[in-house]
Amino acid sequence: MISRIQPELAVWAGGLILLACMDPHASLPSLCVWRWIGFDGCPGCGLGHAISHLFHGQWQESWESHKLGVPVVAVLLWRIGQLAKIQYHSLKHG
Repeated sequence: MISRIQPELAVWAGGLILLACMDPHASLPSLCVWRWIGFDGCPGCGLGHAISHLFHGQWQESWESHKLGVPVVAVLLWRIGQLAKIQYHSLKHG
């Protein structure tokens, strides 16, 4: 029997992988609704950029983008670990 991958695990892991691959300095099209409306100070965008800067070893830029970048990455990695453990046990025990 093949178990499905938990959607939450796929979303968190996929999101971190995308942020790790993203160039935080590139001006790519944004998916941010706040930017579409015309606001520049979206805290979600700042957090995404902070995480991307972290993955690129740009500690100061990460801190300047959003102060919660490091704690959020730590919490997400912890959650991914929990979900991966649950996923492993469900695959192992069917």
